[in-house]
Amino acid sequence: MKNYLFKLLIYITFIISLFLQIIFSKSNNIILHIQWLTSILICWIIFYPYDINVITSFFIGLIIDFFTNYVLGLHSLLLCIVTYFLLYNNKTISCLNLIYKLLLITCIFFLINLTIYNINNINFNYIKLLLQSILNSCIWVIIFFYFKKIYFKYKNYLFFKK
Repeated sequence: MKNYLFKLLIYITFIISLFLQIIFSKSNNIILHIQWLTSILICWIIFYPYDINVITSFFIGLIIDFFTNYVLGLHSLLLCIVTYFLLYNNKTISCLNLIYKLLLITCIFFLINLTIYNINNINFNYIKLLLQSILNSCIWVIIFFYFKKIYFKYKNYLFFKK
C-alpha cells in the first residue's frame, strides 16, 4: 500500500511539472525555457534511485517531445542517458557537495539543451544557453531543498518508509 502511494506522489509531481513546462515553453525568450520535468526527474533519481528507472525517463521524454513539438524521441534518448548516468554513479553523486552537484546539473542541462537545439535547428547563442542551464540548475536546487525538507519532515510516516 505504501509503495503505491509513494509512486502516486512521484507521478503527481511529474504531472504538475509537465503543466509548468508547457506553460513556460510558450515564451519566446530562450533563457526562460525552464525544464521542470527534467529537474523533477533528477531530484527523484538522487533521492530515490530505486524507484525511478530508465523506462520512466523514456516515457517522460516522450511526453516532453509530444507536448513541445520537438523531434519525437530526442528527449527520451537524452533522459535515458542521463538517468543511466545518474543511477550508475548514484553513490558518488549523493556524496558530493551541493556546489559540485550544482555544477554537475548545470553541465547536464547545458549538454541536453545543446543537443536539442542543434538537432531541431533552433538558432541560439551559447551565452543564452549557458544562462538557461544556470537558471534550470538554480531551480533544481530549490526543488532539491524543498524535497529534502518534505522528506525530513515526514520521514517517520508510513508514506516515505520503504
